[in-house]
Amino acid sequence: MTTSPARGPQGPGPLRPNAGLSIFELLLGMTTLAGMLAIATPGVMRLREEVSLRSAVHEASVAFYLARSYAISRNRNVGLKFRRNGDRYEWALYADGNGNGVRTAEIASGVDRFLGVTYPWTRNDVRPGIMTGTRVPDPGSPGHYLDHPEDPIRFNASDICSFSAMGESTPGSVYLWNAHDGMAVLRVFGQTAKLRSLYYRRGDREWKP
Repeated sequence: MTTSPARGPQGPGPLRPNAGLSIFELLLGMTTLAGMLAIATPGVMRLREEVSLRSAVHEASVAFYLARSYAISRNRNVGLKFRRNGDRYEWALYADGNGNGVRTAEIASGVDRFLGVTYPWTRNDVRPGIMTGTRVPDPGSPGHYLDHPEDPIRFNASDICSFSAMGESTPGSVYLWNAHDGMAVLRVFGQTAKLRSLYYRRGDREWKP
């Protein structure tokens, strides 16, 4: 009878083909993952931009609803103005002091007084603005483009939207820009004070709901 020689502790032994990933397989997997991320990233960024624009439109809409409600409940003409206050931006409410609507010159002279009511604009990703570096279609005039990109808040010849005690408003638009490739516009219709929002992306031919 023969016996096998005693075996001491053994190491893991040589790597078999099915024991793990080869360097080639690992590199192939990493390359595939990198490609998938490269494809997905622009889509994710675009979705984030769209969400931020729609969120900004919602916040601006709240300011307009606030101003209209204040005018109706207090039975007085009220103006809504976007302004800078120190290191922050805000929507501020002003009272018409002489019956001709809230005006910038009369705010400066003290005729139209600040009501002490504000709605803060805390976000930095989207602010009133018009995209630069390209011609942006005019949502209210098909076939034409927006002029005066330095003027994103347009209510007739003013940047103030006035509301009457009956709930009517100055017709106009507020353009919002994310400083990249996306814009939104909040349009206010005069007699009904109805709000409508549209969205634009750089290179598109028209605005979309």
